[in-house]
Amino acid sequence: MYMPPERPLVLHISGEYPDPVRNRTTPAVKSFIDRLPEFDHLIVSIRRQSDPRRCYVEGFEDGPHRRVVAIGYWAPPAGVLHRWRMRRLARDIEAVLARLGRRPVVTTAHKLTIEGVVAYRLRQRLGIPYICCVRGEVEDKFFRFKPELAPLFGNVIAEAEALYFVSAWFRKRIEARYPGRMRAHSLLPNFVADRPAPPLREPEPNTLLSVMDLNVYRRKGLPDLLRALARARQVNPALRLDVIGWTSPELTAEVTRLAARAGVESSVRFLGFKPNAEVVRSLPGYAGFVLPARNETFGMAYVEALMAGVPILYGSNSGIDGYLDGLEAGITVPLGDDAKLADGLLELIRRGPELREGLRSHHAELRRRFALDSYLDHYRAQVRRLAMHRQTDGPVGSASRAVSLRPSPEGPAIDEL
Repeated sequence: MYMPPERPLVLHISGEYPDPVRNRTTPAVKSFIDRLPEFDHLIVSIRRQSDPRRCYVEGFEDGPHRRVVAIGYWAPPAGVLHRWRMRRLARDIEAVLARLGRRPVVTTAHKLTIEGVVAYRLRQRLGIPYICCVRGEVEDKFFRFKPELAPLFGNVIAEAEALYFVSAWFRKRIEARYPGRMRAHSLLPNFVADRPAPPLREPEPNTLLSVMDLNVYRRKGLPDLLRALARARQVNPALRLDVIGWTSPELTAEVTRLAARAGVESSVRFLGFKPNAEVVRSLPGYAGFVLPARNETFGMAYVEALMAGVPILYGSNSGIDGYLDGLEAGITVPLGDDAKLADGLLELIRRGPELREGLRSHHAELRRRFALDSYLDHYRAQVRRLAMHRQTDGPVGSASRAVSLRPSPEGPAIDEL
């Protein structure tokens, strides 16, 4: 009987992996892979370049049993030539696999409408099965603005071994648009460090907290939040807001002017970046956590707040929506309605003590819902099943085109590993 290698090789394709070439990005994909030490991992970290002269291919060692190939690929903005560029990117990755000389047992595409299309092309060319994660923000844009690609995305869904929904709120969209096309599916929340039950602490009764990267403050709903705060202060003049997150002097000046135009400049503090541990320590001192982000993929900050016993305000069909069903964990508001957002802020303050008590009593259930290992067990089973069905572990085969992999001072090129 054929026995697969002890350590199956998993190919990851991700546009959000913190490789040494790209700018700062979320650690969610890296945290996911960190929890799977029983497999070998080849991470192809992709980044779109508008200028073809800025394209690159660099290989790096990223710890035991893990290699990273960073690819800066050319493609126009707004999904122009998307089908063609993803086909070309798949051939670049095929060349990388040929250089490596090993065949992955599965590809994990960390978004459906970009990485998933590449994985679909690799399956067509090389027969490598794939799994797709669904992060609703990007998928929503492609579904809305590229309707001509709907049949392609339907094929990606139908051929995937399973879909893993990081954005639980997007599952209904997939089911409605492509009924019966999913083979299997599961939730897969972004990893957040497990926390013990929060200490009893009396919060500031009228002070709310938001955590966001101010580079994307519009998508995070800050203009809506400031306008809603102004409305809510007409009822509760003591209401205040602190905002923590990445910024710059120019951005701080910009959002301060935004607060002034909303009439809440004296009631809002922009505190800049703080380390995660400091944010976690400060959370219990706030009456609530508020982030009315639009098309938020998941929102790890929501879970940090909940684990700290702080009730949250979040948007329906966005972010963490879909993970808290049956729990009194906070206030859900429809996005884009300042009046309802203001009402939500006031309700969060009014029901704060009740919600905090509920969070303390349901802390074990929250930990269970966001314990990544329970979700990873499903993923591990998929990988092992596919490893058992694989017939060979030899080279992928001749690549359709050669790719120059330049050595880098950060680590060896992939053909040197």
